[in-house]
Amino acid sequence: MRRSARSQHMMRLHARCILYFNAVRDHGSIREAARQLNVTPSALTRQIAQMEDEIGAPLFDRLPGGMVLTAVGEIVARHIVTVMQDAVRTDEQIAALAGMRGGRIGVMMVEGIAGDLMARLLARMTRVWPDIDLHAETGSPAQIVAALSGGTTDLGIAFSLNEPDDLRRVAVACFPVGVVMPADHPLAGRRSVRMEDCLDYRLILPSESLSLHQVMEPMLHPWRDRLDVVLETGSIELTNRMVAAGAGLAFQSRLALAFDIGRGALAHVPLDDPRAMTDLGVYVREARWLPPALERLIVEVREALREQEEAARILGTEDLVAE
Repeated sequence: MRRSARSQHMMRLHARCILYFNAVRDHGSIREAARQLNVTPSALTRQIAQMEDEIGAPLFDRLPGGMVLTAVGEIVARHIVTVMQDAVRTDEQIAALAGMRGGRIGVMMVEGIAGDLMARLLARMTRVWPDIDLHAETGSPAQIVAALSGGTTDLGIAFSLNEPDDLRRVAVACFPVGVVMPADHPLAGRRSVRMEDCLDYRLILPSESLSLHQVMEPMLHPWRDRLDVVLETGSIELTNRMVAAGAGLAFQSRLALAFDIGRGALAHVPLDDPRAMTDLGVYVREARWLPPALERLIVEVREALREQEEAARILGTEDLVAE
């Protein structure tokens, strides 16, 4: 039996209403949820109405644009997400006892670590756990929090994240932030750069969608009237391409630059400021048990971050990360 089919069977062991409620929550529509579940809209409507009668309050607002959770519905949704994730974990534990090392894991990460670090880490995971079904996406810190809280991803990786109460940090590492510039830039040969040294050049700054914005703001604020800002963006890729084109200097940590530094296109020089540090955290939902494959992936992530953090500490400027 395929994992998705087994998981739906496990859901029915808890209650059919869980599947029905969650389908309406996901799709925002009775008709689309019914189509996905292969049931009639009237049967789905009756099930939702029965749940609302038993709870004593509406779970959805019926709006012209679709079905939207009420405040009570949000509370029920948090419980149901936990039940569904625990059912999947039970399913995978049973499969592990039968010698199967499969399961599906969703990972959402900030763009700045989606290159060399995550590629090596996920490739190692597929070797250790060959039947794993991995699903990886990039997103902003806010999107990562929403996906974890809503149960649509299992593991979130982001910088300097103020986690809400329903998330738990399972790993963290700290890395220096530096100035990104073309490899032939006048500042490229220095061991470190002060913020004052950057004021003679145009700058590319992180937008508020990136946690790096909060890291940089205290260092930039005293010089606001002297900054020549050519671009603010939430895209690390666009930032790097603009720097390589000579449009200005930028600020980030080193990991997202590994390829460009290796081919001699960009240079990274640490900022001479004790505040120029960012932490990379790994998060899961607080109210859930972790399936075996996810527990193994967390072990792999912890080891990869430990190695990167140690390299950065020893070498002073090595290895990590942008947001």
